[in-house]
Amino acid sequence: MTLGVAEILGKVSMLILTVGAARMLGVADFGAFSYALAIGTLAAVVPLWGYDITVIQRASAQPGGLRELLAGLLAMRTLLAVLVFVVIAGLWGHTSLSGDQGTAAGLLIVAAVLMDTYTEAYRAAAAALQRQRVMALIHLVQRLLTAGLALLALFGHSGLTGLAVAFLVGTVVGPLTAAVLMRRMGFSPGWRALSTAGLVELNRGTWVIGVASLVLMVLFRADTVMIAWFSGEREVGIYAAVYRLLETTLFVSFVTARTVFPLMAATPEPQRVRRYSEQGVSMMAAVFLPYTVVLWCRGYGVLDLLYGREFADEGTAMLAWLAPAPLLYGVSYLASYAIVAAGPTLRALTSSVLALAVNLGLNCVFIPRYGGVAAAFTTSLSYAVYAAALIYLGRARAGLPRLARAVLPAIAASAVACGPLLAPWPLVPAVATAVLVYVPCWLLVTWLVEPHQIQVLRRMLGLRRMA
Repeated sequence: MTLGVAEILGKVSMLILTVGAARMLGVADFGAFSYALAIGTLAAVVPLWGYDITVIQRASAQPGGLRELLAGLLAMRTLLAVLVFVVIAGLWGHTSLSGDQGTAAGLLIVAAVLMDTYTEAYRAAAAALQRQRVMALIHLVQRLLTAGLALLALFGHSGLTGLAVAFLVGTVVGPLTAAVLMRRMGFSPGWRALSTAGLVELNRGTWVIGVASLVLMVLFRADTVMIAWFSGEREVGIYAAVYRLLETTLFVSFVTARTVFPLMAATPEPQRVRRYSEQGVSMMAAVFLPYTVVLWCRGYGVLDLLYGREFADEGTAMLAWLAPAPLLYGVSYLASYAIVAAGPTLRALTSSVLALAVNLGLNCVFIPRYGGVAAAFTTSLSYAVYAAALIYLGRARAGLPRLARAVLPAIAASAVACGPLLAPWPLVPAVATAVLVYVPCWLLVTWLVEPHQIQVLRRMLGLRRMA
């Protein structure tokens, strides 16, 4: 619950930053900011390269080796981060938007995203120890500080460059604080134990996870980059604002996976992995399905409230196609962890390559003609393909989760919540009423279909009784 609350507040702070940037920079400069963020996120996959999952997997089974693993992870991350930044800096002049200002700001944003991978390294170590509370709070402070500095820069009319500087300064706080607190916990990196043999062992098998992660991140960000190439920065700005509504909810997927993966990896028996997968899907569906319904029924109002009429007029159709993406992404994200709980496998890579082929093929055909709407449709479809491929190819390792049973309570409760959302009421009262209807319906159906899930929720909330 601490991890979940921290992620919620962190995502809300970044949503506020996005809304402020969209309103105060204008569509074109906001498009340049979003383009740089997409490039940085793609670049960050190289230093991440599956090392975090490998450390969690190995240290969960053998906690005594965590300090050496963490040292190796940080060493490889530094080497790869420097390498990828040099390459991007050399190529940026050929691809940047908004002229010289976009080049300088873009490189600062890329540097900030690469710096954030160090925070993720310490979060992986904490996850292996199943002591994620402190790192969750550090992550929250970093996000709040970054958003606060960025908003100050925006209100100070410092433009795109000022926003980029604030973004970098706020991000640096995360890894510095994490390093200090990890040392106080007694799990600082074991630099003296670091050796060439240890680095070779760390890299053994990570290429499968690394390539799969790279493919998945291309799947996650390629649409923004391709819209910039084919349709220009204005279309990027509209699409990025809409896409933020998808990204804001993905913390549910991250929290779920980070909670259950160490338990899967500790004893990766297929029945145990399947059970945790079903619980994770049920948790995600409880959040994502009603969110999808809200975006379908009230998408225009949500965009108008957050970004203004210009974004609502051009982005509502994109939002309708993107609305199912959070749940589809969540299922695929959890399935990607389940399939590697027993170790790296080419089946994970095969699934991600298949989904990427679908994504890139359809984007190349339809984005030049339909722009962001095509990208939104392709994104949702690609995650559906990815989830289906992972579940089918990973059935020997993770079993076949009973998805229909896991999502039934959320489907039933969301159907009931459609009533207030479709009523001719203002946005806020309609959504509030829908929430009040949804929660008891979900609890009732869950108690009838899967009472064990109520017990899981009760333990998470620390309650003795839940009707």
